[in-house]
Amino acid sequence: MDDEGGDLGSVTSPRGFSDDFRKLVELIETLSRRGRCVDPDEGGQVSLNMMKSFDTFYVGLDGKYCLKSLVPVALKAMELGADPFRVAALLDWRDFEELVLEYLSRSGFEGVRSVRLRSRRFEIDVLAVDAVSGYSLAIDCKHWSPGYSKSWKLREVAKSHRAKVELMCSECAELRKGARILAKAKWVVPVIVALTGSVRGYVNGSFIVPIHAFRDFLLNLDYYVGELSDYEGRIKNPCRGTRKDL
Repeated sequence: MDDEGGDLGSVTSPRGFSDDFRKLVELIETLSRRGRCVDPDEGGQVSLNMMKSFDTFYVGLDGKYCLKSLVPVALKAMELGADPFRVAALLDWRDFEELVLEYLSRSGFEGVRSVRLRSRRFEIDVLAVDAVSGYSLAIDCKHWSPGYSKSWKLREVAKSHRAKVELMCSECAELRKGARILAKAKWVVPVIVALTGSVRGYVNGSFIVPIHAFRDFLLNLDYYVGELSDYEGRIKNPCRGTRKDL
């Protein structure tokens, strides 16, 4: 996977916007510490005006200014040149999954979160499909702290995730949530989107992609899958076209 192609942080900030992305990152830091809400008397006028510019803004019953989601702020900060790793590290795991889903949507994928398998207590964090290419991505999101090396654990997770996705494919006819999306796919690709890049590439049956390279991975998905012998990175979907309400 190409760091440069997928690294939003490598984009040069437009002239006059460098301070804006820094202020947005500071806003994310503040809201992350304070449960996404600030007292209007303590937030500072610049931060409050920034908050009001996002669709997720609302005023709580206690009068505090809040954002339902930090993802729009994170995306705007990265568009203006903020480091994706630093921004994503400030999000909690729910916002991290939402960020992954937003990347997918912007790349033409249709997706859902939290797809449960019926036979076992397994869950696919994000299931998405590109109906044009016929690829579905079954994604496990790992928002692990960068301060501790979990390289060995990521390798184990990659192996277990592959088994989980294969099980999902074998039980696809029994899925409730995600069945309509999966029926549009010819192939299913197991993917782990991680905060860090300590382990990356095709490992133990799954693609491990750091968040800063995720956009590049989506743009060049067919290339990355095709690099492997016999296209081993994809699983044939037995439930393609089985839904009548597509």
